[in-house]
Amino acid sequence: MKSKKQHEPDFCSPQYEKPQPRHAKKIHHDQNPTNHLDPFQQNHPSRKSKKKGSTFLIWLYRLIGLAAICVFCYAAWNLYGIWKQDHQIKQENEALQQYIQANEEDQTPEKEEYFTMDWEGIKAQNSQVVAWIAIPGTDISYPIVQGEDNSYYLNHTLQGEYNDMGSIFLDTAANPQFLDDNSIIYGHSVSDIGGMFTNLEKFNDQEFFDTHPYFWLMTPTQNYRVTAYVYYSGDDEGMIYTTDFGDYQNEVLQQIQSESKYVRQMDTQEKRFISLSTCDLTYGFQSNQRYVLMGALEEWNELIPLSEVK
Repeated sequence: MKSKKQHEPDFCSPQYEKPQPRHAKKIHHDQNPTNHLDPFQQNHPSRKSKKKGSTFLIWLYRLIGLAAICVFCYAAWNLYGIWKQDHQIKQENEALQQYIQANEEDQTPEKEEYFTMDWEGIKAQNSQVVAWIAIPGTDISYPIVQGEDNSYYLNHTLQGEYNDMGSIFLDTAANPQFLDDNSIIYGHSVSDIGGMFTNLEKFNDQEFFDTHPYFWLMTPTQNYRVTAYVYYSGDDEGMIYTTDFGDYQNEVLQQIQSESKYVRQMDTQEKRFISLSTCDLTYGFQSNQRYVLMGALEEWNELIPLSEVK
């Protein structure tokens, strides 16, 4: 039922009797002053509800603050874990640097330093080491291992320690002397902290790709200068993952070029290739998106500057 609107009394109506003025009640000093406070200053129901509301907000803010602290601590712990694993990788790699030795007998008049690899010492650390890769301008200089499967070295270091950053490893089905048409080498990307192949992303820049035309692959039997042929950014089903070209090398390489982001024009006849594959973190850790740098192998029997490997 709709309520009727209340009308103010008509003070001009003859039926209206003007109210008589009320006299204020005298307050005696011996009376309790609280008895004469405004009713809203006493235990008014609205005051109680406001007090309850304020208490609720206080606890809500406390819970939000506690949740924020928990999130911060969790993130900090994860970052510490990443840093710790990256530190472990660096320590192992620094220990391996002793096996890259300056060759004092082959120094040039310009005092350029060259090196020799102590393969016996490296393989004593891990017999599954098959090569060493070094990419100028990226800080990538690591041994390459080949395991019995493609799982173990995803989360184990060269020394066999469990580490989510893993190792750089050659596909288990590949020829260990890199005699396949295309040998696939894998390594992790881990944001801005660690990850042996994280800096492959630098080749995603056209200028960097153009100004860094080659890198190095050293093996116990042969060294190679590797010309950066194409840079691919796409899923892990691309033609670039083809390892055996058969009788269709030209067709396969043309397809790889068409799928790639950057291409360096070169003579590819009778060339063997290696492809360095890592995750594209733009799409998250669980995506199938990859960065791949594919290079053409060229046997190198000359000295290699130490500065390009260390």
